[in-house]
Amino acid sequence: HIRQGSICNGSIGPNDLPPFFANVNMKTGEISNTWIDSLSAAFPGVQVLKGDLQEAICSHAFFYTIWRRYQALPERFNWQLKQVEVAFSPLRPELVESTYLLYQATKNPFYLQVGREILESLETFSRAKCGYATLHNVEDKSQEDRMESFFLSETSKYLYLLFDEDHVLNRNAEDYIFTTEGHPLRLNISYHRGLDYVGYSDAIHRSSRRRKPVDSTDKCSHWPQQQEMFLPLSRRLLGKYEQLVGL
Repeated sequence: HIRQGSICNGSIGPNDLPPFFANVNMKTGEISNTWIDSLSAAFPGVQVLKGDLQEAICSHAFFYTIWRRYQALPERFNWQLKQVEVAFSPLRPELVESTYLLYQATKNPFYLQVGREILESLETFSRAKCGYATLHNVEDKSQEDRMESFFLSETSKYLYLLFDEDHVLNRNAEDYIFTTEGHPLRLNISYHRGLDYVGYSDAIHRSSRRRKPVDSTDKCSHWPQQQEMFLPLSRRLLGKYEQLVGL
């Protein structure tokens, strides 16, 4: 009931919706409203941790397309009306967190470019005299006189780790897991033995100890010439997300 639209990266007809998750009534399964919120941008990261990469790629593309429209992620967006429903943006970490996890899982430079664009938008629209301000309205980019603590503890942390591939948390990723508040916890090896853990840790990061540092800056600088090669989903499906968002 919750999942709407077509198969991720499968064939999609001219009248089909792209895949996304809607809010539904827990008793009837019927769609209860037509908005999604910025907190839901964490779900692609959950899908990565489960090992469901194709679905994670599509889920992330929906939120990234909303962000592209406003250069920020509004607190609520109405996908039926194609407009903002709650316009402020406190610079939440969820989209950056999912971007980081998807890059760790796929090593697709597309996600480095997403991080670069987010950084540039933060510098352009949120930078203030004493920090980075909450956007009061993502459409006119007006600022509020406050910066949430999670911007430093989560949003900035995931952006830093996205580009620092030689960081200990990335080189030994199978040994750590992040809490929902962005705190890395070391995993006990006995915990691995007790679980059928086929997601992010085992299936994706088994070779992370042997991985050489990558020049992320070089990948980003060549993005305009290579973007079609690096797209993690089809151009047709991305166009469907753009239609859904009104981009």
